[in-house]
Amino acid sequence: MRVKMNVKDLKEITNLLLTLVSEAKFEFGAEGMSVKAVDPAHVAMIVLDISKDAFLEYEVEEEQLGVDLDKIKDILKLASSGELVEISKDGNKLTFMIGNLTRSMPLIDTSALSVPRVPNLVLPAKVVLPISEFEYGIKAAESISDNITFKVTPSEFEMYTEGDEDSARLSIPKDMLKEISCEEPVKSMYPVDYLLKLVKAMDSADYLTIYLGTDYPVKMEFDVAAGKGKGYYLLAPRIEGE
Repeated sequence: MRVKMNVKDLKEITNLLLTLVSEAKFEFGAEGMSVKAVDPAHVAMIVLDISKDAFLEYEVEEEQLGVDLDKIKDILKLASSGELVEISKDGNKLTFMIGNLTRSMPLIDTSALSVPRVPNLVLPAKVVLPISEFEYGIKAAESISDNITFKVTPSEFEMYTEGDEDSARLSIPKDMLKEISCEEPVKSMYPVDYLLKLVKAMDSADYLTIYLGTDYPVKMEFDVAAGKGKGYYLLAPRIEGE
């Protein structure tokens, strides 16, 4: 196996996965690479599907690689975002070449890494909004409460939170959204810390697609690797009163 891609894209992929896990199983196939991970508490799941078009070179046979994400992050700290990284497998080692630097790391036994089953959620509401607006709403909630509520009506999308004394609300009307689909109001509450880690790790997406149902997991979709990959993030709700 030998692949080459932009350091910037691999950093984004690594940082997104590190929001939930420290080890992951990468699956390489004819059309590209995919990885699925769920956090130890089973609160959130991330799925990344990266097209082979995201790679400058892509010479692979179908295989699975278990990797230590913290080690990859450390290696990528040695590179600038504009550089390229070449990755090759030799036996039980993965070798990274960045400029004149060569770094190797051992692979992890893939049998020790489970791949979560992705649930088939059919959610009644859909919203497409700028990532910048979503990040704005999450950061506004960060200092007020551990939870944030999403609400979709036919006319707007809301993000709001209430603490002991303070509150914050971000309301985006229909005409400022890229897309909204909702027949009747739905709302659900989610943990702020998971969402904050997610938005900090996103690097190449301009828009976020949110699928929502009342007291259901939220499903979020976004671009990865400069639009040559897709990210899917599922987050369990916090039921009010818990």
